[in-house]
Amino acid sequence: MARIFYLFILGILFLQSCTEPYALQTEDFENVIVIEATLTDEYKYQEVKLTRSYKMEYNIPEVEAGAVVFVTDSNGNQFNFSEVDDKYVSQQEFKALPNVTYQLHVTTAEGKSYTSTHEKIASVTDIDAIIARRGNSGTEGDGAQIIVNSTKTTDNTEYYRFTYEETNKIIAPKWIPYRGVAVYYNPPPATSPDLGYMYMEPWPYEAKTCYSTEKSKDILISNTSLNSSNASANLVRFLKVGDYKIANRYSIEVSLYNQSQAANKYYDAMKKASSAGGLLSQTQNGFYNGNIRNQANPTEKVVGFFDVSHISKKRIFFNFEDLFQNHQKPDYPYYCPESDDPNAAELSYMVKFCFPNTPSTDCDGPYVLAAVSGKLKSVFEYTPSYQIGIPVTAVSLRNIQCGDCTSFSSNIKPEFWID
Repeated sequence: MARIFYLFILGILFLQSCTEPYALQTEDFENVIVIEATLTDEYKYQEVKLTRSYKMEYNIPEVEAGAVVFVTDSNGNQFNFSEVDDKYVSQQEFKALPNVTYQLHVTTAEGKSYTSTHEKIASVTDIDAIIARRGNSGTEGDGAQIIVNSTKTTDNTEYYRFTYEETNKIIAPKWIPYRGVAVYYNPPPATSPDLGYMYMEPWPYEAKTCYSTEKSKDILISNTSLNSSNASANLVRFLKVGDYKIANRYSIEVSLYNQSQAANKYYDAMKKASSAGGLLSQTQNGFYNGNIRNQANPTEKVVGFFDVSHISKKRIFFNFEDLFQNHQKPDYPYYCPESDDPNAAELSYMVKFCFPNTPSTDCDGPYVLAAVSGKLKSVFEYTPSYQIGIPVTAVSLRNIQCGDCTSFSSNIKPEFWID
């Protein structure tokens, strides 16, 4: 049982990336195929992922290369997929149609064949609206709640899965219009290989404003069985008031997938197994089968589910002040002292740009060149000064993230972005 439980956890860890893999050594390991596939009614190049379960001491799953992958439908069509990087992509754009069933077919390079059950779109409920509001989330306190409202379209219980992609605007708090450039002498002097100079130049690229995007990792599912009306309101995201993601401008696009009851049951099992109390629980019932089987060996363990879904998407934007009036903005995620006074105790980054003639001389030239050329620090201030009659240059260095947001984010504004 422990062996089966461990195998199931491996599939969970890769399939949804809900938790960080535990740093445990593997004594008894079972290598199985992992198949991820959600076919939607969005006209696009559809995707299938094939990997292998992996040992706990490894963080990257092994891609199942060289497979033959295609999808057939009840109208007699076949859609072939080609291997592209770490996934399989359909050779043509297509979408799932209402009242048409689809089946996934996979044949690995070693000749094993897997097929799914026949699946179709279960319902066609759309997102009515996404609402951002200030609220409280138990122990996490005050923050921004992202609520998705929808109205079901059938008299039956409907099942939903949510994913999201969030983007936040970043403004480097200590950006200045120029940057320091370190230049080493070439060839370097034999006696001082770290000798060089520094000059200032305008930024050759946008470094003040950036945009970071992340996709959801948690399994977010819901059903309407307990609703007293056809309307549903689902909390899909909560951000603490101190989360820097909402400090300036924030956007989130939510996708609602209409699922079958079987798909919902599968994702519910994964969610329970990947929860903090479930990953290492001794009450795990064992391996949970999806809807994909090895035709020649139906008892073979296969991780994954082939889902066919109607998808609905909506996006919203909001600024921090829209939800939190007269509230202090979240702190920047990197240490950037507010004071610009060179005599302030916190400004320990004020250094002297000169080169020592003797080991006892108080000069930081080698450090400055290494920090700036290695993009570990950015120049905040660059002014001449004097020390014991020796002309030197005083340089204020801050963490590179304080003046150049591209050190950890992207300066490319997304096409969908609205200021």
